[in-house]
Order: sequence, then C-alpha cells, then structure tokens
Amino acid sequence: GPEALTPSETRVAGLAATGLTNRQIAQRLYVTVKTVEVHLSNTYQKLGVRRRNELGALLANLPSR
Repeated sequence: GPEALTPSETRVAGLAATGLTNRQIAQRLYVTVKTVEVHLSNTYQKLGVRRRNELGALLANLPSR
C-alpha cells in the first residue's frame, strides 16, 4: 500500500496526482525527468495502479510524512 512508498516516491506521486507533468515535477524537485519516471514507475508497481489519475484516491488516505 501507500505506506510502502519512500518519501521521494510519495512526493513525486503527490505532485503527479495534482496534474503536473513529469517535466514540471522534475523542475519543482530539482531532479531529472528520468528520476521522476523511475519514482512513478516504482510507485505504480507498489500501489498496483496503471495511470497517474489513480494516484489521488490512494494518496488521500496516506498520513502526512
């Protein structure tokens, strides 16, 4: 579940859930687009989701870190 995410994965997933593009997330977090893609890929696998629009509902139940 969401508790299995690393803090970085949680940050990236949270921004993706708000509708930001991978490029926008990378710029905001000062990382590469590839880093964002890796975090999202890991997040999708851990949460069992296929699309970023599925992230919001799952992350809404996650306690703040």
